[in-house]
Amino acid sequence: MAKVLVVDDSNFQRKWLTKSLVKMGHETIEACDGVEGLRQVQSQELDCVVTDLLMPNMNGLQLLEQMKAEGIKVPAIVVTADIQKDTKAECMRMGAKAFLNKPFKHYELEEAVNSCLKSL
Repeated sequence: MAKVLVVDDSNFQRKWLTKSLVKMGHETIEACDGVEGLRQVQSQELDCVVTDLLMPNMNGLQLLEQMKAEGIKVPAIVVTADIQKDTKAECMRMGAKAFLNKPFKHYELEEAVNSCLKSL
């Protein structure tokens, strides 16, 4: 069982991700934006972060940038409706281990999480 942080400003999407992760047997923590997500990664031992890109206050890319700047090496999965190749490349450059385009299937999330956890 892993401890996974879900960062998304959409309450519906956070709940869906949390429910999916719990079904996989993981413990979850939620954050409604990158600012709260950063607080969580700074203060807790986490195994994985699942983050949206487009959020108020601090977006997902800024969260990844800040984690990298602070040397926080928790593997991250980006989930987004943004399908631009440049966006994906930038996320991967900032340390994301996986990139899922919305809408995605439960099994795609499970594969991405399992892949991240293997990298620990």
